[in-house]
Amino acid sequence: MSAKRLTRPMVERTVHMIDNSGVLDILAPPTPKGQRGRKGQIRANTRLWAIGVILCTRLGHETTVAGVHGVLTEALPRDLQWQLGVLRPLTTKAAKPRSFDPEQARLTKNGKPRKEIWADEGYERIGYDDLVNVAAKIKDRLDYGYGTAPDVSDEERDWRRTQVEDVVDRLITISVIPRSCTTCAIDGTGQWSWNIGPRKERTDAQKRLDTGAAHAPSEDVSTSLQVTPISAEDTPAPQGQATGALRHCLDAAWGYKTGKAGQKEVGYGFHQHTVVRTADPNSTGRPEPLLVEGLVVVPANEDVVEASLRLLDRIQLRSKITRLAGDLLYTNLKADRWAVPLAQRGIEQILAMREDGGGCVDINGAVMQYGWMHCPAAPMDQRPLPATFARDEDEEHYDAVEEFKANWAFDRKESGLGSNPSSKWICPAMAGRGGCWARGTDNVTVAQEAGLPIITPPQDWESRPCCTNKTMDFTPDPKNPHHQRKLMQREYVGTRRWRRAFNLRSSVEGAFGILKNPSRQRLRRGQNRLPGLAMANLINGLKVAVFNEEQLRSWHEDTGLGPADHPLLQPDPHDWGFTDLTKAQAKEIDDSYLRASRKETLRAVPDAA
Repeated sequence: MSAKRLTRPMVERTVHMIDNSGVLDILAPPTPKGQRGRKGQIRANTRLWAIGVILCTRLGHETTVAGVHGVLTEALPRDLQWQLGVLRPLTTKAAKPRSFDPEQARLTKNGKPRKEIWADEGYERIGYDDLVNVAAKIKDRLDYGYGTAPDVSDEERDWRRTQVEDVVDRLITISVIPRSCTTCAIDGTGQWSWNIGPRKERTDAQKRLDTGAAHAPSEDVSTSLQVTPISAEDTPAPQGQATGALRHCLDAAWGYKTGKAGQKEVGYGFHQHTVVRTADPNSTGRPEPLLVEGLVVVPANEDVVEASLRLLDRIQLRSKITRLAGDLLYTNLKADRWAVPLAQRGIEQILAMREDGGGCVDINGAVMQYGWMHCPAAPMDQRPLPATFARDEDEEHYDAVEEFKANWAFDRKESGLGSNPSSKWICPAMAGRGGCWARGTDNVTVAQEAGLPIITPPQDWESRPCCTNKTMDFTPDPKNPHHQRKLMQREYVGTRRWRRAFNLRSSVEGAFGILKNPSRQRLRRGQNRLPGLAMANLINGLKVAVFNEEQLRSWHEDTGLGPADHPLLQPDPHDWGFTDLTKAQAKEIDDSYLRASRKETLRAVPDAA
């Protein structure tokens, strides 16, 4: 559940993540030494905006500019506001700044919160417009979408995107601990844009869906985009008399998602591709917490491959990945676009397979199904296939799979799953698991004496290399779907080992459930109303940092594992509540901080000599 109120340790952990991650050096770089002109408060205000987004997330509030301003100015104790810089010595340069009057309306005529200035005392509280300016500066400097930044060069667009992704990576780096496992799960989830989408584009997207043309370029077949259902609110998007630029998020797009009924449907907004940590398939207990290892937000109609590979490359700079579990979306991707690039990066896939997807092909006389070679005499129609849901599989099913594998499946001596694309296979008879007349009378005699099954080969076995060679080498052509390179994985599909490995994929669904929960990180429509890819990535990155911290602390408390000296794992002291201030007490706090700031100013001015 979200926090009921903000405690000092929560704020301290928030400040730690912002100040020690280095994100401010990207969002608001410091003014170069020697540069003339007014420095302003943009760096300090950007810091407060980032802190405010995290504090909003902790309380379960919408992370809008208004929400951030409200949390900073109303949810923090007065002394903490001074320490953070929410309250600060006067910076407003108006000739005659109007002093704050508590009896005056809190909103201006245009509905914005009025900035609080105490001109006579010499201090102010950060205003709503200060935070609006922060968002505008960030967008102006870092927006990289083709809608929000149509005129920038390709080099500039790539630089901006890299900067935004670097901010997200820094937030994740500061909120995780070193890994003990090397397995991850990947998935995409849809996010509605706050703005409404163009009706004509929606009609075109619906037509492509109706005609079966709604698949991505990297997919082999026209299958549904297997993403977590987009969380749609009951409240419709605003319907005012706004201009076209304000009515639409220029970087959002009509794309496809899987609805609650399981049918593919169109949605306007973004897709967030997310990688989470999981335990290794052979691990016991909880060796690692459920942490987000990386994320990227892209328009809903963007191809999954490029963004996902870029995401994995960023993660591997921090943590090694050797196995990646994905759902049917990733099973359907073309081998040359997905499976082979992963193998070149040292990553093996753990893929979803369904009972209705087991096509068989002939490879050098052998039968290949799910990327695994079988004896040509194998009764493939009798192979126990994996159920759509693990709950429908029992021990009898797994025993039947193991028996079929032992009798008919080839041994794979070289996997071909890494940088070397060639695999080496040995038939069951040559592997000593049975006898076959194609291998000679002696082979059958030895098998009979050992009580092993005897295989009767096809009549044309002499023309089949799999029956005449001791071993069979196979180098699949990634662009030939017949070679099933995209389906190849370490474990034999349907076995206990495969199911145990694939079940790790559900970790990413659990992460999405928490992130989208309105009482947790609230990663859903309305949580961000600032258009553009830059803000979509930054807001989600800040929210994920909170998710990681909460999961890390919960895991540490439950297991006692993790570095005890980590700043995010320090125990919270008992909370004794809070008290309301009188006007005199507030003035005393203000005076003490003003005196301290004046002393700092005097120390910063060199002696005139």
